[in-house]
Amino acid sequence: MTKKQPGKTLADLRAVHDKNVVVPTRIKNALAKMIELGTEWEYEGDFVKMTGLSVTDFSRFRDQFTDFWAELPSTNGKSSARRAWFATKKLADAWKEI
Repeated sequence: MTKKQPGKTLADLRAVHDKNVVVPTRIKNALAKMIELGTEWEYEGDFVKMTGLSVTDFSRFRDQFTDFWAELPSTNGKSSARRAWFATKKLADAWKEI
């Protein structure tokens, strides 16, 4: 007797094709990966690479995760500020208190 395979759900379809599901999931997975690796922070460019997302898709959803990133002061004469992403809200809060 063969085991019946579960049917496909709308949630399954959304998990693959709905950017409102895919992008936040990839960001959450990258944060979890940072914790797994023991990495406390990453510059945003490197973090975006970890997610495997385009910069455009990533930027559309960044504000959903404000507890996990901070703008850094410019250094070495660079005019634009950089962002750092933190593995946990606690780490981000610790940086923001400085």
